[in-house]
Amino acid sequence: MPGEDPTGGLTAAEAAARSAVVSVTSYDVTLDLTGLPEGEYFSSRSIVEFSYDGDGGPGMTWLDLVADGADHVVLDGVALDPGEVVRGDRVRLAPLGGRHRLEVLAWHRAGSGRGLSRSADHAVYAWTQFQPFDARRAFACFDQPDLKATFAFEVRVPLDWHCVSNRQESEVVEEGDVAVWTFPPTPPLPTYAAAVCAGPFHVVRSDRGPVPMSLCARRSLAGALERDAEEIFELSRRALALFEDAFGIAYDGDSYDHVFLPDQPGAMENHGCVTWNDQVLYRSEPTAEQRRRRALVLLHEMSHMWFGNLVTPRWWDGLWLSESFADWAALWAAAQLGVLDSRWSVATALEKERAADADLLSSTHPVSRPVPDIAAAEANFDAITYAKGACMLRQLVASVGEDAFLEALRKYFAQHAGENGSLRALITAVQPFTEIDLSAWSRVWLESSGITTLTLDVTDTGVTVVQNGVARPHLVSIGVYGGAPLAEVDRIDLRVAEPRTEVPALSGRSTAPLLLLDDRDTTYALLRPDPRSVRTLVAAGTELEDPLARNTARRTIRGLLLDGPLPAAEVVEYVASSLTTETDPVHLKALTSLGLEAAGTYATPPQRESLERKLAAACVAALGSADSAARIVLVEALADCADTGDQLQLVDSLLADSEVPQLIRWRLLTRLVALGFADSEQIDAAEDRDADPDAVWQAAAARAAMPIATAKDVALDRLLTSPGVPTAVLRTFGPALWQPRQTVLLTARATEFLGRLVPFAHETDWFAAARVVRYAFPATAVSEPFVARVHELAATSELAPILRQSLEDQAEMAQRALAAQRLTADGQVR
Repeated sequence: MPGEDPTGGLTAAEAAARSAVVSVTSYDVTLDLTGLPEGEYFSSRSIVEFSYDGDGGPGMTWLDLVADGADHVVLDGVALDPGEVVRGDRVRLAPLGGRHRLEVLAWHRAGSGRGLSRSADHAVYAWTQFQPFDARRAFACFDQPDLKATFAFEVRVPLDWHCVSNRQESEVVEEGDVAVWTFPPTPPLPTYAAAVCAGPFHVVRSDRGPVPMSLCARRSLAGALERDAEEIFELSRRALALFEDAFGIAYDGDSYDHVFLPDQPGAMENHGCVTWNDQVLYRSEPTAEQRRRRALVLLHEMSHMWFGNLVTPRWWDGLWLSESFADWAALWAAAQLGVLDSRWSVATALEKERAADADLLSSTHPVSRPVPDIAAAEANFDAITYAKGACMLRQLVASVGEDAFLEALRKYFAQHAGENGSLRALITAVQPFTEIDLSAWSRVWLESSGITTLTLDVTDTGVTVVQNGVARPHLVSIGVYGGAPLAEVDRIDLRVAEPRTEVPALSGRSTAPLLLLDDRDTTYALLRPDPRSVRTLVAAGTELEDPLARNTARRTIRGLLLDGPLPAAEVVEYVASSLTTETDPVHLKALTSLGLEAAGTYATPPQRESLERKLAAACVAALGSADSAARIVLVEALADCADTGDQLQLVDSLLADSEVPQLIRWRLLTRLVALGFADSEQIDAAEDRDADPDAVWQAAAARAAMPIATAKDVALDRLLTSPGVPTAVLRTFGPALWQPRQTVLLTARATEFLGRLVPFAHETDWFAAARVVRYAFPATAVSEPFVARVHELAATSELAPILRQSLEDQAEMAQRALAAQRLTADGQVR
């Protein structure tokens, strides 16, 4: 809530002490949401059955509660004074022992992305987001993951509202102008996996498969929901069957629902009631890349029914046990179900890139590490916990064997179903299936931070793999390529564990045009080839036929860009030559993203226009032979780099092309606006034509790109005035505001951004401010003095860890870009 103490919350020590003496049996929760259509407040009635079993005799305990007021607290039939027992964010109970029944009546204000939220479209929708510590914002509870219990909800809503929770409703009763929805008890769940969603949803149902399923979305998105419903249902049914078979335990819910919401920060694995940001209901026919992303999220959240809900981490230091596994399981399942096809290699490469980006920052941390309190836990939802952990698990599976690993998981789930898991419990389950010392493996890969750099040292006399950083065991391949076109003539597989590893098998190959390190994509490391191989990759990397090799080549080149030894111009040259030969649309998307990153963030200001022009020319040339899927990727790239008159004329013509998705047409228009080739009248006309309920925000992003002071001031106010810009729009709104060719206009406003950020955090919350920093940080007018001011702000003692880390990360990435620009200003490979 606004103004909350950033250091508040629950500590690991407090949680451990409480769970040592408290066990919770059940929650019976009534939520009255009938006031939300016209106001911000709702009420809760929480009945908690629990036991206090302290060996030291009766003692004091507490429940967690964030409320604007509590009217009624009754313990075992005895009324307590709310003014005495409800203090701060806790319901404090005097010394007690044995079994108890506590009833708390409270009233709350609906939040924005935390607790129970209220979203307004043409109608009002209410929904919950409880992870990691926000169930207490909706009802009184023991809000920590290891105190699992059953949840039975009764929800009072207007008559025309539909309600969804973790189980199928058992009864809906009308009481005048109110509908009362009753849901039976769930299996034992952590508080964060409970959920209630309500509103005048458009609902699509399916009774096929092992459990009934439904999809819910705003009525204004009924068309998109109906179009995509069968695709989502079919993948859900197939995935549920796959996971049940792979994990050896049937899904323990009686239904499985997807609820699509306008302000959900991303997606959440509530048991049997997964919530999503409704931007995944694409307003036009989804592209291959959009389908890939949506499928991976669906599989990630579904795997949580086992990783997280069935077996729950004891505390937030075990968050990776849920999230890393869910990321791994999503990629594995996508490959099993044919969702990724040849794109499996692209997906894993992108996962490694995301992890490596985070590992290069000073905020990096071990995948598995102690988490002292909730504030630290909130900062732990990052690419290390998700993507890096998944990369580690993929390596473990490769070492142990997929069949053996799945058998170990079945053992793990059978032993800990309904209870709590831990790193030690997982290692114990897997260890019998491998000769690898998993405790030692865990210390090196999971419990230490940072990323190793593997460098190929090539001399006239031989080849050596040099390992810098923490020495870890790697299974790595080196492909030898030559000829025209470039083709693999040999490959060496070897184990690397020491700082230097000689490769005698390559002693006669030191003059080969290309020695591609990790060309089978078998390890997690930064890759540094020899200079000859780098030159070959830039000049002829497009000739590589194998998808794994092409991904390794792109990942290698991107790593060289980020570190500065490869100038942006060389990277754009590589991407431009690749666009006409790449056939996989997902890999093509990765290539265009790399080109835009090089031409924007890592190019010196004088270079940017010419590099964007070159990239755009390559996109236009590739359009001539592109199929429909590739064409969309290339058109989307043009929205960020089109520059010359002919290119802008093409962009203008694409605005009327109905085969181009509407969101991409908005981005094309934004490009024209930013360069002064379109104005507010064209934005108004586009908004009038767009039936999307969120068109107002796409239009706002386009106006933010206008090269005039008033437009920038309005955009900055939208960004930093409560309630702010919706999360799903930030990724578009931020780049539109901070246009790279508007430096003079934006320099002072970048400083203003920093000055207004903390007041905005107090007005909304620390999560909202951190999202703004992550997605809408000033990317223009970045200089050494500006970066210094960011560091100063991050050092402010009042900041919550999640905002401090976001600021530090952005400052470091800006410093990295400035360093790369300085090192490569002469355009020479270093």
